[in-house]
Amino acid sequence: MKRNGGDLRAGRVTDAALRVARSARTVEEFFEKVKRATRPALRFDICAGVTVDPQTLMNTGGDYRDALPPSMMPRMLDIEYREGDANDLSQLATRATPVGLLSRETGGCLERSPRYRDIMRPLGFRDELRVLLRDRHGAWGALIMGRAQDAPAFTPSDLAVAASLAQPLGSVLRRLHLTRLAEACASAAAPGLVLLDGEYRVVHRTPTVDMWFDDLADEPADAASPSGDDRLPPAVYAVAAAVQAPDAPGTHTSWMHSRAHGRVRLHAWCLGRSDTTGARTAVVVDKAGSGEHFELIAAAYGLTPRERDVTGLVLRGHSTADIARRAGLSPHTVQDHLKSVFDKTGLHSRRELVAGVFDRHYL
Repeated sequence: MKRNGGDLRAGRVTDAALRVARSARTVEEFFEKVKRATRPALRFDICAGVTVDPQTLMNTGGDYRDALPPSMMPRMLDIEYREGDANDLSQLATRATPVGLLSRETGGCLERSPRYRDIMRPLGFRDELRVLLRDRHGAWGALIMGRAQDAPAFTPSDLAVAASLAQPLGSVLRRLHLTRLAEACASAAAPGLVLLDGEYRVVHRTPTVDMWFDDLADEPADAASPSGDDRLPPAVYAVAAAVQAPDAPGTHTSWMHSRAHGRVRLHAWCLGRSDTTGARTAVVVDKAGSGEHFELIAAAYGLTPRERDVTGLVLRGHSTADIARRAGLSPHTVQDHLKSVFDKTGLHSRRELVAGVFDRHYL
């Protein structure tokens, strides 16, 4: 391929980033190597490597070692998924070139951006450059870069370099996701079972429970929590409490994230008062399947297959016209499906839908 000027620069940076990305064996190593290869060209002062759920664009983790201070992350996620702002990932997902510069997206008035006002300006950063890493199968992650106030502005050439990274790095990141999934399936522990009494004390736990919750070995015991082998993650107590609440359904499914096993599914049953062991609640823990999270969210709300498809497209930033074209529906029918989704979820707008899914099922 012939390259001149900016194309030559973009090609060199992309070739270098792609070479190191392909050598990575984990998602974390992928981001570490990509940042090291692209920093000389893009000259960012901070950079987050984010992974996203391709069905919803919800944040699922990543590499934040060179990113914002951890204390700022709750506000960052609040703006991204509840409040909304220019340069959101959902906006980039609808573009032919999935790159955005915050100063450009705000028309040069950065004060319009809550992300700039509440996070970037207090920390001394002048602008934010984002590139969504995607291939023809979907979006898999993003690079979110910032430059300090005393650094030069991002240039059109920098945006061209960022754009050149989107597809090739998206493909590598997708393969790493699939590799991680395959390895998890190959080494998966058998499902674990925990029985809890009315005070949420452990009555019985299978040996496999410790394999799923081995993250606890790195955490100090809380004086107010059960000690020793009875200690469980807060998410287990939460799902158990959900089925014991007044008028609650007899079963409830939730998730937690484990460093060792990724997304872990928790399913609780209310056992009533007849169990002679004193157990009131059973909780089973096992691996959440690929794509299962959003499917179960849709099922929990009673969404029809068509409503589920429309909701997924909304979460990925598509307009009514885009959804109508992709789904082979009229815009009026799309709006009817959206109204039904809003009624079933108790939400009232697209932004509330994004925020509701994030708050209730990912945060």
